[in-house]
Amino acid sequence: MLSDRRPILLTNARIIDPSRDLDFAGDLLIADGLIRDTKRGIGAAGVPEGTEIVDCRDKIVAPGLVDLRAFVGEPGAEYRETLASASQAAAAGGVTTIVCQPDTNPPIDEPPVVDFVLRRARDTAIVHVHPMAALTKGLKGEEMTELGLLKAAGAVAFTDGAKSVTNAQVIRRALTYARDFDALIVHHTEDPNLVGEGVMNEGEFAARLGLSGVPKAAEVIMLERDVRLAALARDSAPRVEPNVVRAGAQDSKAHQQFGPEVG
Repeated sequence: MLSDRRPILLTNARIIDPSRDLDFAGDLLIADGLIRDTKRGIGAAGVPEGTEIVDCRDKIVAPGLVDLRAFVGEPGAEYRETLASASQAAAAGGVTTIVCQPDTNPPIDEPPVVDFVLRRARDTAIVHVHPMAALTKGLKGEEMTELGLLKAAGAVAFTDGAKSVTNAQVIRRALTYARDFDALIVHHTEDPNLVGEGVMNEGEFAARLGLSGVPKAAEVIMLERDVRLAALARDSAPRVEPNVVRAGAQDSKAHQQFGPEVG
């Protein structure tokens, strides 16, 4: 760990920190595991004895990245990946926080599973780990999970991962409960019936390759439905805002109705 090592001076780096609106070429000093100084000319002004100097010319130094959609094998598929190995891979790529998806075995659809993930992350991971909980029980899209209890246990958001919830009533209820618990719902907006066996975007290129395509409408239809359901919740709670990032957002009528907040 950094706290066990001598001071480190990163020189000639492009330093970017959006939280402080910083983007400049300079130096960064790390000592006792903490960033002690960030400015131009630290090396020229003198550094503590024994400092390790690393030339970061043509490299970027920035705050740790956040992976909002990490599919981790633990629990249930530790042979493929664990929270420990996933965190090591994340750290190697500059990611210091991962948000893991609930499609594990068992799925993260009950408070004890949330607690298990948080405890395992605390004991084995080297980056921050935050679990998303399942939006529906067993990720089946039929019955909503206990959003309030899951959030209290430590879930940061609710999703069925790469699965779409086709039952509009379930989504409407989830949005209503999310409103009351100030919770975040992350939904994969894609109609599975239109997707079918598609493996790429529908169009001329897919036809030439002889591959089954997915029409853009598969996303747009589900997106428009969800935005309208969010509007129903917003009518009784102004803080509920549709906020979607999907390829079809710009083409939807919902985007035209509600503006850039859905795209």
